[in-house]
Amino acid sequence: MARLIAALPMYDWPEISPLWDRLWNGARHALKDAGIDAPQKLSRGGDDAARWRDQNLLVGQTCGWPFISRLGDAVLPFARFDFGFGGAAGDYHSVFVQAHSDISPAAVLADPNAVIAINSEDSQSGFRVLSNLVDTPTVLPPERFLVTGSHRASIRAVASGQARLAAVDAVSWRLALVFEPAAAGLAVTGHSANVPGLPLIAAPLHKAQTAALRAAIGNGVSLLPPADRAVLGITGVVEANAGDYDVLLHPPFGLLTLAK
Repeated sequence: MARLIAALPMYDWPEISPLWDRLWNGARHALKDAGIDAPQKLSRGGDDAARWRDQNLLVGQTCGWPFISRLGDAVLPFARFDFGFGGAAGDYHSVFVQAHSDISPAAVLADPNAVIAINSEDSQSGFRVLSNLVDTPTVLPPERFLVTGSHRASIRAVASGQARLAAVDAVSWRLALVFEPAAAGLAVTGHSANVPGLPLIAAPLHKAQTAALRAAIGNGVSLLPPADRAVLGITGVVEANAGDYDVLLHPPFGLLTLAK
């Protein structure tokens, strides 16, 4: 029998990896009680994009835009964490961060000489949310953007002066305020609209088990000590469905694009 895979990579900062391990341990025991032979440990490292499409994926996590734009037929969303940001349970947003707060993020974006840090071009929370700062379709040259590879690296790029603006996932920003010294020198100058948070996903062959998977992840959260839940910022687990992410296909998202 193929070895099943479990991975929760999107907020797995090194400082809090033991907390995610404890959450998974509680979830794994609940899955075992449900007759599902879940992996003993979370998978780390490697190629997330390849893992998303692995038919042995029991529990994974992806960004909303990769899901709705190219993974819809390859995975099943079954849950998302609620980080208590208000609005609908399980929603989140991005914050716009700058080293100086005397100019709006929209004005920085409009400045042809300003460099914007983004974690990746296909990130909903780090790039596509910048569409909240424009009113009409806008095409910008690639050299306006510094691709950093992570929200944490984008924070460091703005703090060091390599970039003047970054959009940062609110969960990552909350973690940065605790664990990333560069965040202390930055100001939040705005935030995007709320959208559904990152989906937890499974390979289609696990369709009959999605309710059990969602319940098990909820069990893992509930068994965490309150201090661990506070650090992770998780207040609960809610159901996720594919249609939840259709909002990402409509304006303002997509108004801002890169020149080819």
